[in-house]
Amino acid sequence: MRDGGRWSGIALVLAVLLTGTVVSLGIYDAQRRGEEQYAGQLMDRYADEVAAAINDRVGRYGETLSDLASAIGTQPDFDAEDFGRTTGGLDAARLPGASSVAFVVPSGSAETAATQRHWRERGATDLVLSPQPKLTAHYFVIFHRVFDSGTPIPGADMGQSPEATKAMTLSERISAPVISPAYQLVMDRVLPPQQRQNSIVMAVPVYTGAGSDAPDRLEGWVLMGVRGQDFLSQTLMDRSQGAVQVRLTDAAADSRVIATATPGTRVTDDKLVRERSVRAGQRRWEVTMWPTKRLLSTTDRGMSLLSGAAGIALTIMLALVTGILSNSRNRAVRQVEQATAALRRDIERREEVEAQLREREQQLHQLAFHDSLTGLANRQLFYERLERALETPGEGTVAVLFIDLDGFKQINDARGHHAGDTVLQVVADRLRTGIRQGDTVARFGGDEFAILLESVGDIADAHAAAERIIDDVRLAIDVGGEPAHVSTSVGIAMHRPGTDAAALLRDADAAMYAAKAAGKDRYVLAPVS
Repeated sequence: MRDGGRWSGIALVLAVLLTGTVVSLGIYDAQRRGEEQYAGQLMDRYADEVAAAINDRVGRYGETLSDLASAIGTQPDFDAEDFGRTTGGLDAARLPGASSVAFVVPSGSAETAATQRHWRERGATDLVLSPQPKLTAHYFVIFHRVFDSGTPIPGADMGQSPEATKAMTLSERISAPVISPAYQLVMDRVLPPQQRQNSIVMAVPVYTGAGSDAPDRLEGWVLMGVRGQDFLSQTLMDRSQGAVQVRLTDAAADSRVIATATPGTRVTDDKLVRERSVRAGQRRWEVTMWPTKRLLSTTDRGMSLLSGAAGIALTIMLALVTGILSNSRNRAVRQVEQATAALRRDIERREEVEAQLREREQQLHQLAFHDSLTGLANRQLFYERLERALETPGEGTVAVLFIDLDGFKQINDARGHHAGDTVLQVVADRLRTGIRQGDTVARFGGDEFAILLESVGDIADAHAAAERIIDDVRLAIDVGGEPAHVSTSVGIAMHRPGTDAAALLRDADAAMYAAKAAGKDRYVLAPVS
């Protein structure tokens, strides 16, 4: 009996160790997989936001340069005074990272003297063209406006820069903005090596003759030099929120680094590295992102290891207690009861962890159907609720209000994306509080919103809702201590038999554009055919 009891005690200790280890490892594995999944989703979100921000910045610079080229091309006798007036509104505050803007013209070697005389007569009185030797085609800087402490280089031959020349010739061929490969600007070559940056040149061709019987003729190019680090470092830092490190490289130029953002301490984990490709002015840029300790701290990474270690420690403790109590049948019974209770606690902890994982999955599901900036429903969720409302109509009818903000772009451009985000969040809160329980307000993207009104008694109810929205949004919005003002154009579409969700949205959208065309800050009801 004594040996049997001893072996029975040993068997019980081994059973406790095995069971506790299995449960602890199960908890560790489940929690670790949840942590890795959440961290990966965060990295995907940051990667998409950074790539979108770079596209937005490049697009805005390209539009600015295209507008400048169009303005120059419409002036038949373009001169120095016209250049100064046309570029007067450009500066480093409006175009972060831009070093200068220049007007460049092509010239053959035999035409250099005539080109110089021509542009001196148009206001460049001190212009001295400096053709590069051994070149037959030259690209001379005629007018040059510098945005920082750099030195103007009128008369310089951009033919000495193969990267800029490549951008100009390609932009002429496709009649569109082109970005050069990354290189060091001609005007920066006088700086000490440690102060030079990899930069780019954005080129847009200038054509004259538009609007006349004469065919369009290439007059030259508008070039904008942009220092890569100054151009994008703040954008990368803002969008990454200090949680990831970012590197932007020119894929076709030996992967030259254009800009970096390196906040915090990088974590080495190949599974969390994210890469995105960005098309910028006919070039392909590569964005690479690494997680930092700050990002991982938000995912509770390490809790799985702590939970597993705690489970193993608890298992060992229970085994020791079981061995001590195994000398007596009664004590062995009590030990079994204690071990069983401890295992139940482990199982409850596992169930708690699984509940946390389910809750996290629900949160991710919430993110999939809601706008991350405002918390409103997104386009997909709105469309599903609209279809459901049309399939199961209640009392009354269904109305859709399509809403677009008037004046938002001016605030976003003049005061930055942070101000624009604040305006969108405040407007979202006003729309949310202005609807009935059971109705849905969604953000479709940008400054467009939509509201689904269910069980509408008659058209007067929809009119009242639109008027309330216009009045609420018109109120001043505090942005960094300064007021901002936007208004709304609202399109209303009432459901009628035979109309599906897509048609109802199109009618509301068309009515909203009619409201804009009628002067904005008003609503228009879609006509009933």
